[in-house]
Amino acid sequence: MSAEQQNRVNASAPTPTQRKTIPHDLFNKFVEVIYQISGIRFTEAKMYFLASKLDNRVQANGLDGYDAYYNFLLSPSAKVKEHPELLNEITINETFFFRNQPQLDAFEMDVLKPMLAKRRQQGRMTLRIWSCAASTGDEAYTTALQLMQMDEAAGFRIEIIGTDICPNAIAQAKSGQYKRYAVRNIPPALLQRYFVEQEGTYSISDEIKRRVRFTESNLMDSAKVRMLGKFDIAFCRNVLIYFDNASKEQVLSNIHSALNEDGVLLVGHSENLYSHRHLFKADKSNMSALAYHKAPPGSAKLDV
Repeated sequence: MSAEQQNRVNASAPTPTQRKTIPHDLFNKFVEVIYQISGIRFTEAKMYFLASKLDNRVQANGLDGYDAYYNFLLSPSAKVKEHPELLNEITINETFFFRNQPQLDAFEMDVLKPMLAKRRQQGRMTLRIWSCAASTGDEAYTTALQLMQMDEAAGFRIEIIGTDICPNAIAQAKSGQYKRYAVRNIPPALLQRYFVEQEGTYSISDEIKRRVRFTESNLMDSAKVRMLGKFDIAFCRNVLIYFDNASKEQVLSNIHSALNEDGVLLVGHSENLYSHRHLFKADKSNMSALAYHKAPPGSAKLDV
């Protein structure tokens, strides 16, 4: 979650007298269930937030309190329908187009253009890009819009895949409809050309939608990640901060396996992969892009 996302969450948070509470032992049980489902571990600092979200699911299922809902989550029938609903409730999928413009500029100039030039020279006219935690699709569509403006991309067969653990977010990404807040950073010329506005809702054109494919996937699930195939570029920005060391190791291992040997991983400003230098090494020549390459085989794992 970015700083601006957190600020918006805090602004809408309930007052102390409105806050839901949950016994500590039961809170810890829910934390473990959610961790097993998603790899995301909630701390006690998020107790009020989680309690309010769990209360929504208690009421939606017509259950008698948190204990009943916990037992329901453990039942086989909950895995297919309720687990996704719970993830929809607890994940905050607020993002926007052209987020962190300086990083995107550095990505285009220092990573994307050289990669396309090298591929063209080699006769490899394909490029696969993965938005690892695509949320509502803003990031993946931003990449598509960037490529549409680049002469260097002409003639390439480009595939952009967006994945997310949240079914509702994927559904919105596929719809391609956004409010003003999400599109506020799009250059006016692009907004006018590729979006249609109607009653405050901006719908992205089919020309852009055809360039991006969205599917549900859990970054912790090695089998599902393998099914996505190999990628040249992976965006995993402002995601790793949600994971503890064990789940972060699993996620990065999966991304490592999904990248081609000359692939590039882009992370957010608040994320540092030094403790996982056995998997990825920073591209120190392109620090503004926050780019990482696969570490050389046999790189030592840092003892922590």
